[in-house]
Amino acid sequence: MKKFFVSLVILVSMGRSARAQQADAQLIDAPQPAANDAANERAAMELGMPPRAWSTAWMLSAPEGQQAAKKTKAENGPPKPIKPRPIDPSMVGYIDDAAVGNQVRVRFDAGFNTPRPDRAEYFYAGSTLPDPSTTAVQRTLNFQQLYVSGEYAPFKTFSAFVMLPFRWIEPFFISAPGKSPDLFSGGGVSDVQAGVKFAALETNETRVTLQLKADFPTGNGALGFGTNHYSVEPMVLLYQKLNDRTALEGEAGDSHPIGGTYFINPPATPQKWSADVAMYGLGPSYRLISRDRYSFAPVLELVAWHVFGGLQTGANSVVQSAAGINVFNAKLGGRLSLANDSSIYAGYGRGITSDIWYRNLFRVEYRKAF
Repeated sequence: MKKFFVSLVILVSMGRSARAQQADAQLIDAPQPAANDAANERAAMELGMPPRAWSTAWMLSAPEGQQAAKKTKAENGPPKPIKPRPIDPSMVGYIDDAAVGNQVRVRFDAGFNTPRPDRAEYFYAGSTLPDPSTTAVQRTLNFQQLYVSGEYAPFKTFSAFVMLPFRWIEPFFISAPGKSPDLFSGGGVSDVQAGVKFAALETNETRVTLQLKADFPTGNGALGFGTNHYSVEPMVLLYQKLNDRTALEGEAGDSHPIGGTYFINPPATPQKWSADVAMYGLGPSYRLISRDRYSFAPVLELVAWHVFGGLQTGANSVVQSAAGINVFNAKLGGRLSLANDSSIYAGYGRGITSDIWYRNLFRVEYRKAF
C-alpha cells in the first residue's frame, strides 16, 4: 500500500510538470505585437483564438514596464511641439520701434540750441510775411516736450497708436535798440500724432514692420507749438537679432506735408515753407547685463535727415531755401528692461553736421507692454 501512494504522488507531480511546460511553450509561441492589425489577426486565427483576442493575450503576457509605457503614451497623447522663443523687445530710444503690440509710453525730451526751428516747417510753422524792421533777430531756441502714447493691437500683426505731446519753448533773441521779439516762452499742446502698424515679416530673428503715421495741426504754430499743417509719414521699421545679446534696429521713411504756410514777399512768387523730409537711421544694441529679473543694453543710434525743399530763416532773419540740407545726429543711451515687461530708456543725442535740428537733446522714456 505504501508503494502505491508513493507511485501516485510521483505521477501527479509529473502531470503538473508537463502541464507547466506546455503552458510555457504556448506563452513563448504566443503572437507578439506586429507591424499592423492584419498580421496579428492571422496569427490569432492560426492558434484558434477569437478575433482581437491577440491584443488581450499580448497585454497579459507583456512585462509590466511595456504595459505602463503603452498606458502613459495613451494618456499623454503625441508629444507637443516646442514653441519658438519670442523675439526680443526693442532697445532703441530715438528710432521708431518695429514691435507690434499693446503698450504705453511716457517720454520726455529736453532740446538745446535749435537755430532753425522753422526749417521746412518740420518743428513749427513759418511766417507769411517778412519780419518787420522792429522785430528782433531770433538766435536760437530751447524746448522741452512731454509725450504720452498708447498702442493697441487687436491682431498679432496689426496695431493702432496715438501720441499726445505737450511742448514748452524758450526762444532767445539778439538784443538791439528799438527791436523786440515776436515769439515768447510758454507751453501748450503740440501736434497730435496717430497711425497704424503692420507686421509684414516676423521670425525668431527678424521683424519688418510697415508704419503709417499722421500729424494733426492741433498745436498753435504762431506760438511755436505746431506746424499749422497736416502731414503723413510712411516708414519701414526693422529689428534684426544678430545673436543672443546683439541686435540691429533701423528705420527709413518720409514726412510728407499736406498744406503749409506760404511766404509772400512781392514781387517774388509766393513760396511754401513746408517740404518733404526723408529720415533714416540704424541702431545697434548689446545686452551687457542679463539677469532673470532685469537686463541692461547700451545702444548707439545714427539718424539722418534730408530736406527736399521748403524754406528756413537764416542769419539776420533772411528767409532762404532749405532744399538739399542734410542733418546727421548721433545718439548714445541705454535701456533697462525689467521682468514685468516694462523698461526705462535714457539717452543723449548730438547734432554732428553744421546744419542741425538741435545741438543737444536729452531723452528719458518709460515703456510698459501688456
